[in-house]
Formats: sequence, structure tokens, C-alpha cells
Amino acid sequence: MLCAIPLEIAVRELNGMLYQSLHLAAKGMPTLIGERMVNEYVVGCGRPVLYFDSDQSVGINEAILKDNGVVFNVNPEGMHIAQEQQTLDNFTRIAHCVSLICTWGDHQVQDLKSVFPEEVHDRILATGYPPFDLVQPRFKPLHENPAIIEKHGRDYVLINTSFAYANNIMGFDRYMKMLSKMEEWKIYADPEYRAIQQGIHDHQKLMLDAVIDLAKKLSAYFPDRHIVIRPHPGEDSSFYSDNLAGLENVFVEKSGTAREWIASAGFVIHHDCTTGMEALLMGCPVIQYRPHYNKRAMAPIMPSLGVKTVTPEEVADVIRSGDMPEQMRKEQLEILAPYLANNTESAAQAIAGLAETYGKGHETWLPEPLGMWENAKCWRKYASKLIRARQPGRNGRKVRYALNKFPRISLEKVNGILEELRRCEPDLPQVSVRQLCLNTFLISPRD
Repeated sequence: MLCAIPLEIAVRELNGMLYQSLHLAAKGMPTLIGERMVNEYVVGCGRPVLYFDSDQSVGINEAILKDNGVVFNVNPEGMHIAQEQQTLDNFTRIAHCVSLICTWGDHQVQDLKSVFPEEVHDRILATGYPPFDLVQPRFKPLHENPAIIEKHGRDYVLINTSFAYANNIMGFDRYMKMLSKMEEWKIYADPEYRAIQQGIHDHQKLMLDAVIDLAKKLSAYFPDRHIVIRPHPGEDSSFYSDNLAGLENVFVEKSGTAREWIASAGFVIHHDCTTGMEALLMGCPVIQYRPHYNKRAMAPIMPSLGVKTVTPEEVADVIRSGDMPEQMRKEQLEILAPYLANNTESAAQAIAGLAETYGKGHETWLPEPLGMWENAKCWRKYASKLIRARQPGRNGRKVRYALNKFPRISLEKVNGILEELRRCEPDLPQVSVRQLCLNTFLISPRD
């Protein structure tokens, strides 16, 4: 059966979902993976696919099931399910049009069961999330980037920010307006839910100033070390560049994946970000910096991960110590375990096994590359984005936001990632890769 995996943010999802595609190939299942054209190929095509839903999209899910397909909900924001009742309720919209909900962990299973009808409970499973399989030590070669090490060394201090509300590249109000117009995110139009998001925005605003202060002080405390700020893909990186201009050992970087930066960092500092969890799982010393605390404005569990600090001086003391206490790391991994099944099993392997079961008896078909004219239209749209991204004002910011989430990805890059994954895990199968159009690839098992 053909699997279809649409991606939203390439730097967050691409490597992990390519890893998932290799596990699907091991079960004899091809995968269509990429940006928006994945949906163009499979929604309403009249042929069955196993669709990886990430947005609780009722219309798309219904169309897939109508064509005798299968829908697995595999949500990249799985740690945030229990944050607000409205978010939980948003999942109930797909109770009638989802075959399985694959959650990050047992805790999220219980959260979702609290709002789903009992007859759906057996369709909610803790599988883990495939991209987090890649934090295992054997995948370290996949993440280490020689260009990063050459520029910054191996002792740089990495500050990962996640303030996509207060520092959104589109502006907060316009970002909320855009979300509220999307069918699957109508909850953002609800005044009560919007008030909650405003509270998160206000908390993040305080943290923005605190992070600037932290970077300036760490720059002075450690003049011989690089301080690297890596904003969330949805953030406006110029905020940091403008406020930290003139500090020669402070760098604002948006290139590469989060794990590329974590892999060679001396310390990782976060406030409320999944990169703190990834750094902990990858064995990097983690500092949790929270000069301002607002439980409702922060993701569950994330503020518990890392050595707790509230002032730049405390952060500096931890860095001087050289590491985080090993016993603390072990205790925090135990705290994390109910929220992330990847601690005990491979999510990609578990989901591939389920896909094999649900895909039995279904036709397997392979989509073809777009014709010359249709392919040209895709490239024309991309070229238009590059031009419009240079515009000043909100239009340019909106296009830059889209390009930051999903820049152009080449066939060579996809093949390179797959080759490195197989090098780290030699039992993974050989596959054939075809680029069907811009940012859309078909990965098929080799005979």
C-alpha cells in the first residue's frame, strides 16, 4: 500500500520521516513524502493510500477513507496535547475519520481517551514519534556537521529559543488570523482560546528580553567561547541579530537541523522547547533557564528538563562546572518516559508494523512525476516566493515564514540522508528515490 507523508516544517520532520520511510520500505511499502504536493497527489485520487495526518484534518481524512484508504494521525506537536482542553477537543473532530492515533507516549493516550468516545479508545496507541528515534547514539554521525564544528568548535553554548508567538516573523496578530482561517485550526478563532494564546505571547515577550540579557552576559563571561542562538523556524531571527549586534562571539544561526547544533554543543540552554528534551536524550548537558515562570504558558514536562536556573549568573556557574549531574539526567529521563515511548522502542518500527497490518489487502500504486507543464508551474511558484520574500512589510515576512518552514530540498540531499541513515543502521533496506516535483519524493523498496 502506498504511504503518504506530508511535512510541515522540513528541519523538524524530514530526517525522522525519511527514517520512517525506510522502515515502511522494509515492509514492502512505498512512501510519497514532501510538501503540499503530497496532498495534491493523494486526496480524492480514487486510489487507496495510508495517509499520515498531522493536523486533524477532517476533510482530507474523509477523502482518504472514501477511497478505501487508511489514516494514521502522527502529530509533530504531540507533547502539547494536554496543554489546553481546546487542544484535546480539537482531536475529537477526527474520531469518525481516523484509523489510528499514534501518540508520543502513554500519558497522551490517557489524555485523549478522556475526551474520545469509548468505542474509539482502542485506536489510540503510544508509539512514540519517528524523528525522536534519531537521538540514539548510533545516529550521531548523521547529525554532526563539520561546517558547524569548523566555525564554532565543540564547546559552544547553544541557546534554543521557541518564541514563535512573541517573535513571529509574520507578527502575532496576523499569525493568529492565518491559523483561525484554517479548517483544522478553527479553535484559534475562539475568544477564550485566543485569550490563552495571548497569555503565552505575553510570557514569551518577557522571555525575549531575558534571553537577550542572558546572551550579552554569557558573551562577557566566556569571551573565548561562541554563544549560538538558534531561533524556532517561525521566529524573526533579525530580532536577535539587531539586539546583539557588535558582540563578536555571539552568533544567530537558522541553518541546519536542531540536532546538528546539539550534536557538537558544549551546553544547550532552553526555556520551553522540545530541543531541551532532544539534547537530554542525546547526552548533551542541558540548562533550563526560566527567569519568568508561567505554567499555563509553557509546554508540559519541558520546564522540568535540564539544570534549573533563573539568572545569567546561575547559568554561567553551571557552564563552568562542565556538565549536568548524571543522577539528575537519569531522574529526568525517568520523568520523561511516560511522555515519550521512543525511550523504550523505535517509533518508526512500531508504526511500520501497524502500517503493514492495516495495509494488507489494499492495492499498491505508484504516482508518476508531474508533466513538464505542471512541474514548471511548481517551479514558477517557488521562484515567485523567492522574489516576494525580498519585499518589505508583512507580505515579505509571510513568504519568508513559509520558506523558512520548507526551503527547497534536492534529490541529492534526500539520497544523502537516506544513505547516512543506512550507514548508522545497516539493516535498513536499499530504496529507489524519484523526485516527482519540487520538494516531493517517492521512496520505493528495491526488488
